[in-house]
Amino acid sequence: MSNPQRTGLAEAPGLTVAVATPADLAEAGTVMRAVLHADLGGYRPQWHSDLDDLEAAYLRRPGCVLVVARDESGIVGTAAVKPCLLASPPNPDWLAHEYNQPDVCQLVRVWVAARARRRGVGRALAGKAVSWSTGPGGYRRVYLHTDASVPGAETFWRSLPTREIHDCRPDPYHTVHFEIDVDALLRAPGC
Repeated sequence: MSNPQRTGLAEAPGLTVAVATPADLAEAGTVMRAVLHADLGGYRPQWHSDLDDLEAAYLRRPGCVLVVARDESGIVGTAAVKPCLLASPPNPDWLAHEYNQPDVCQLVRVWVAARARRRGVGRALAGKAVSWSTGPGGYRRVYLHTDASVPGAETFWRSLPTREIHDCRPDPYHTVHFEIDVDALLRAPGC
């Protein structure tokens, strides 16, 4: 269970957010693939191959973690952290140069099952992932990007203490890049 004093989390009743263990991976993978299929156009190997072996991608790889949110029904959301390694292209050279640094991680796979949305699950996941990033992960900065065409995605990230870095629209993926204000997020109520 996450530590509300360390992360600023105000978790919904019955919700626990924790670093995933090997026992969580099958259920987490099922939730991730369901969200990927329903909301993000389905699996694409060039972007989603980490889902093929979550243990190797997030539990055994240094600088990486998978976080899961669980309620009485089981796992309802995920978030992951990995070293920031932006490819250019499709990302601008300046963006890759700025964020592909040893002290920067990327927040990815912040996905919440449809049945658990609008209950603070995404905020709790982001808070726990950022707390891990700046604690055991050893990072100082947290980068993320989102597909603004996914209903609610851009609004969600703008509701958190983030700074827009670059809006790539009208690129084919409706990409908006953000950096999280780590200190503000860890102090924010509901995060």
